[in-house]
Amino acid sequence: MKTTNILKSLVLTLCISAAATTFAQKSKFLEGKKFTVNFYEIKTSGRGKAVQSFVTIKSGKIQSDLMEEKIQLPLISYKVTLDSTYTEDDAEMQLIRFEAEFTEDKNEYKWEAQVINYDIEGTVVQSKNGVEKKRYEFDGSEKTKKK
Repeated sequence: MKTTNILKSLVLTLCISAAATTFAQKSKFLEGKKFTVNFYEIKTSGRGKAVQSFVTIKSGKIQSDLMEEKIQLPLISYKVTLDSTYTEDDAEMQLIRFEAEFTEDKNEYKWEAQVINYDIEGTVVQSKNGVEKKRYEFDGSEKTKKK
């Protein structure tokens, strides 16, 4: 009986370790992607006007020129929190959720996003000492390459 419980615990531990390792890795599906997106600043008065920019994912890091310009958010490493494939209307769909966090001089920055096939949506939040200062929502699609 004890051997069975130990074996079950070992198998469960290995499964959890494998899952954690999988989520900690970068996504091959995301690597090298460049998305054309609209950013919207979220204010107490509502959602601001759309500002077009790009979100680039390269070498395990995420970056946006607009976020670098507006809130000094540099290129930062992301981690995948969900990587799934499912079927919808007889089409295979790739769903990836990821986040990225960066702290500098009491400023905290956080990306949260999800990609479904070629579309991306998410938020970028800048906080200082735990108080939210700026919030942006964004959505868009992968930039198509010219042939």
